[in-house]
Amino acid sequence: MQTTFKVGLFVLFIAGISAFLIITFGNTDFRQEKVFYKTYFDNIAGLSVGADVQVKGVKVGRVENIEFKDTKIKVKFSVKKGIPIYKNARAYIKTYGLMGDKYLYIDAGTPDAGKAKNGDTLLSGKIYDTDVVFDSAQKVASKLTKTLDEINKAIGEDRLKNIFENINKLILDIDTLVVENRKEIKQSLRNIKEITQSLKENLPQIIERIDKVAKNLEDISSENKDDIRELIANLKETSKVLKEKTPEVLAKIEKTTKDIDDVLSDKKADLKETITNIKKSTKDLKEILAKINQGKGTLGKLVNEDELYVKTTKGIESISKPFEILNKSEFDIVLFSEKHTGNEDTKGGVGGIFYPSNDTYYYGALVANSNGAISTKREIYTDSGTTTEIERNFGLLVDLQYAKRLIKSGSKEIWFRGGLKESSAGIGLDFYYRNNIRLTTDIYRIGREVEVGEPEKPQLDIGFFYKAKNRPFFFRIGGSDLLNDKYRGMFFGAGFMFREDYLKYLVGAVSSVP
Repeated sequence: MQTTFKVGLFVLFIAGISAFLIITFGNTDFRQEKVFYKTYFDNIAGLSVGADVQVKGVKVGRVENIEFKDTKIKVKFSVKKGIPIYKNARAYIKTYGLMGDKYLYIDAGTPDAGKAKNGDTLLSGKIYDTDVVFDSAQKVASKLTKTLDEINKAIGEDRLKNIFENINKLILDIDTLVVENRKEIKQSLRNIKEITQSLKENLPQIIERIDKVAKNLEDISSENKDDIRELIANLKETSKVLKEKTPEVLAKIEKTTKDIDDVLSDKKADLKETITNIKKSTKDLKEILAKINQGKGTLGKLVNEDELYVKTTKGIESISKPFEILNKSEFDIVLFSEKHTGNEDTKGGVGGIFYPSNDTYYYGALVANSNGAISTKREIYTDSGTTTEIERNFGLLVDLQYAKRLIKSGSKEIWFRGGLKESSAGIGLDFYYRNNIRLTTDIYRIGREVEVGEPEKPQLDIGFFYKAKNRPFFFRIGGSDLLNDKYRGMFFGAGFMFREDYLKYLVGAVSSVP
């Protein structure tokens, strides 16, 4: 009674979790009105049923169905009623981060195009895939290699070295020119100052004399000759211009002279410091280039050796491979319970199936079995002899199996499984009539004859498996422990199998429930 009670509690716990997920899943699908649209792509890049549909970064629906239509792939999806989708809307396939989970992004369009109706076909747009990121990284690495080759070629021909030597020589020539001609430059500035001062003192007198000559010429011109009058007019105009412009010109000449003098005298220290810094920088650059050319330091090795580039390229490839494998893999979560009539086993458990490729998968599970462990073992002495009485109790067992597809012909396939089955050695052979319908065979508990009270032959179960299309529910039925007359019977069971797409959808639905 105690063992049955414990098993019952465990089965009820598993059933409660399953019911919660189904109710949540069902409510999310049906408790609110939806609008359905469709679009067509040449390639959906791994988008699957149950993937999110987003509008402006907000999840508003899910991908309902994917099917081939001629040379295109038709994607049917739903959106909550009330979300504005217009006739010029466009659908894109995007990726969540580096893990490669795909979702459908909808650019809702503009109101002037009018609202799209239930069942309308939307235009498709670009596919944003993580493969593009790795292709870009490889292109950048290729361009970097070409650039480094060019730099290495330039350094190998001493071109950069010659350029810096010419710059250094030019700076030395300028410095020498300034030093050698400093006295002549100062003398020229003094001459300019003296000329400016002389003009200031004598120019007013010259202008006055020109005015006087013009007046005398006007007086002399008694015959009103046109040529004399024109000459006088020109002289007056020249005098006027000189009066107006000469002070301004003299002021500019004086300011320019002062600025040049300041640069060569007061700023002499700054000029020398600048030239010194340029010399030092040129020297440092020459030393750096020499080290790079000799292959010293990281940059030197990068320029002169191919090893660092090769390692970088291999690093990028090694980083991209795990993400590529995860992107192409699939994962199922399984919740199940079974009842065996012959050996009176009641089982329940939770497990996972990982599909790294189309012809391989790994299965692991924790299984609770009402007869999973020996609780007590007693020797009973009677007149007819000694017998051993065994009492079994609740036990937690482990499934861990590797499966490989052996044959494939259309929708029909044959798979082999091997590993642990309920914490014992086991193998299996499955015939797939379709993806959701198969005949299963399991031989396990090999070596059970060494246990007290157990039969000599292993347990053989042959059964029929069916999973509902587009729904997570499945059931199993068949014969149990067929090799042993004492324990031969039937088994029947049911459970839920959630593909990772459904799980992501369920998690999103639970998080959105207020």
